[in-house]
Amino acid sequence: MDIRWLEDFLALVEMRNFTRAAEFRNVSQAAFSRRIQSLEHWVGTALIVKGAVPVRLTDAGEDFRAEAAASVERLLGARAKIRSSQFALMSQVRIATPNCLARSDFKRVLKMLKGRVKCSFSVIVGNTQDVTARYMAGDADILLCHDNPALPSPIHTDAQERLVVRRDRFLPYAVLNRHKREAFGFPGTEKAPFPLIAYSHKAYFMRLFEHVLERAPVDPAYRISVQCDMSDVLKEIIMEGHGVGWLPVSAVDDAAAGVIGPIGGPEWALDVEICAYRPIRKLAPEVEALWAALKEEIRNGH
Repeated sequence: MDIRWLEDFLALVEMRNFTRAAEFRNVSQAAFSRRIQSLEHWVGTALIVKGAVPVRLTDAGEDFRAEAAASVERLLGARAKIRSSQFALMSQVRIATPNCLARSDFKRVLKMLKGRVKCSFSVIVGNTQDVTARYMAGDADILLCHDNPALPSPIHTDAQERLVVRRDRFLPYAVLNRHKREAFGFPGTEKAPFPLIAYSHKAYFMRLFEHVLERAPVDPAYRISVQCDMSDVLKEIIMEGHGVGWLPVSAVDDAAAGVIGPIGGPEWALDVEICAYRPIRKLAPEVEALWAALKEEIRNGH
């Protein structure tokens, strides 16, 4: 039995969709389905109701769900305990965070905690999907990431404590140059679609973008000009005037704000949160101290 099968199963339980769960687990849908089937063979019965949309568990699947979650939690906890005893990192806190927040809000968190806790930090960076997966696999003590409760995520479980660090906003940006803005013709027409600087299909921010379109009063007309899963790369391309792209406000630093600005009305924006996550289980003393200090700073409005 492979622990990844349990993690796949729990992701599917939370997301209720094979495609999204496979994307989150960073495997093809075919490979993901095979792993779920392997788990069912190992258990000896069907866990998923075949053909149900959204995904629904069988009675056996419901019974197995709690045991699977507890088993993963125990195994990851045991691994973390063994690792901490083998390496001299007792004062080090591992934080996973996407690239864009590593450049903005990780510094904010360090400033908030200055002098409050004595520890060093190991920072894991990447795109949102990758760092979330690494956190869920037990490679980090704390996850700092964007979140929108309207979008299903395996991290929204009773096994995780969630702390809102601050509010953010996800909205379309374009260069401030008036002539270029007018040339884009946002939100576009069928005959003249605007150039979209887009996230790659698997990126978390692409899911936010799709959610914005679902709520928009009209369907925008666009053609994808550039596609990438890193908001910092897209920001640079937007600054060069190649099109319109959605960014979190936290990704737009002072230098960028002098070149690009929001375009369109509030109907194209989405409120999001920058959150910190940690497992409910007891963690190392330095992690507990850091979390308590962070909660107090946020409660005091710092």
